[in-house]
Amino acid sequence: MKKPISGRDRVWTTMVTTAALTFGVVGATVMTAGASPPVQEVERAQQVAERAAATDGAVRTLRLSAAREEAQAQARQRAERLVGVASSFEPVVFPALPDNWVAAGLDISKAEVVGDKLVQTLPSGARVVLTLDPELQSYLDQMLQANLVPHGGVVLMEPHTGRVLAMAENSRRGQEFDHFTRQAQAPSASVFKIVTAAALLEGEGVDPHQEVCYHGGTRGLTVRNIEGSPGLDNRCNDLEGALAWSINSLIAKQAFNNLSADELLAWAERFGYNQEIPFELPVQVSEAYRVEDPHERARAAAGFWHSHLSPIHGAMIGAAMANEGVMMRPTLIDRYEAPDGTTLYEFEPTVFREVMTPQTARKLSEMMVTTAERGTARRYFGQNRLFPRSVEVSGKTGTLSNQEPFLRFTWFVGFARHKEWEGDRGVAVAGLMANDPAWHLVGPQGASEGLRRYYQLASERRRTIDEAVASR
Repeated sequence: MKKPISGRDRVWTTMVTTAALTFGVVGATVMTAGASPPVQEVERAQQVAERAAATDGAVRTLRLSAAREEAQAQARQRAERLVGVASSFEPVVFPALPDNWVAAGLDISKAEVVGDKLVQTLPSGARVVLTLDPELQSYLDQMLQANLVPHGGVVLMEPHTGRVLAMAENSRRGQEFDHFTRQAQAPSASVFKIVTAAALLEGEGVDPHQEVCYHGGTRGLTVRNIEGSPGLDNRCNDLEGALAWSINSLIAKQAFNNLSADELLAWAERFGYNQEIPFELPVQVSEAYRVEDPHERARAAAGFWHSHLSPIHGAMIGAAMANEGVMMRPTLIDRYEAPDGTTLYEFEPTVFREVMTPQTARKLSEMMVTTAERGTARRYFGQNRLFPRSVEVSGKTGTLSNQEPFLRFTWFVGFARHKEWEGDRGVAVAGLMANDPAWHLVGPQGASEGLRRYYQLASERRRTIDEAVASR
């Protein structure tokens, strides 16, 4: 009986046969079934198989390398052809957004009405679509010119975007007040009480409804007015009343007792004083000074000198109150187009400063509604039969005079909302007039006219839209 062939013998026989067929191994020993292969033959067969595998791998590697080189050569040829084609075209130059809009020729007096927009074509051929409302801007320009105001300006702004809707100004006396809405030549006057009130409410936790007794302070503030006198302090009011009626003694007394020089200055700077205002046209910095003397600091807190404000900055303060304490970066440009009509820039709202908490902004706004309804601005709002009863106004007045040359500065800074329009975000306003001894127009009056015309136009436009929808 034949002995069965083992697995090892089968492997050996296969290896020898493969080697013989592949490399022509001569003299390979022929084994009979059941015989054990010599160790040397096994090792030789293994070496032959390994050389065969290595040779096969080398051939494959050479083929892949050659294929890669061919692909790279083809890619180089394609790139060279593309470079050749591209070099035959003229370079395309896209107009850059101007770094200096004044140097680029921006001048709103040269803008023309196109549809419902004011548009200016710059010397470069590019077009600027302004945020200004043509009808509102025209109305306020004519108002200032007709009333012969020596120096005057009115600014209206969207609180939640910073879009400037109107920036009307007029100066009839010299050039020192050119660009009046962007000049910070006027004292802040009692508008600065907004800063002081925010510092007292949010910074010091003063109860806005706690009454404080006072005396005097209508024309100026003495040391006794500021420190208080038990025998003379026979009038009492709270912070809301102090803002509504611009009670200098009460504000000064509260500041004297609660605010340090560092605290008052820090709050002024939170409101944007001593800061560059980013805008397409130059804006003079509104300055507020550090006042070390406690009594003089109390006077400053009540609005007696030591700070200056521009109308556009005043509108930004009103806008911050309306916008939950957030002051937006102001803008005059809605869109910028290349000469061929390509849009190169479209405005997007940007936060400038977070001035105060939403709670403080709401509280201040509620307190200063009284100013317009029955306080120092009542004549121009609450008691003005031409002003719409459906519009609620919140704000602060201010009055202070220069002596040489004599100019009486009158302010109104605040915002308005329509009581019946759901979702109305409102509009901020600043009105500033500088009059000589013969009065022509005052700041609250200019602000009132701006707000009245704004809501008149808004009502007409809403009605037109409603009629168009109803007719479909």
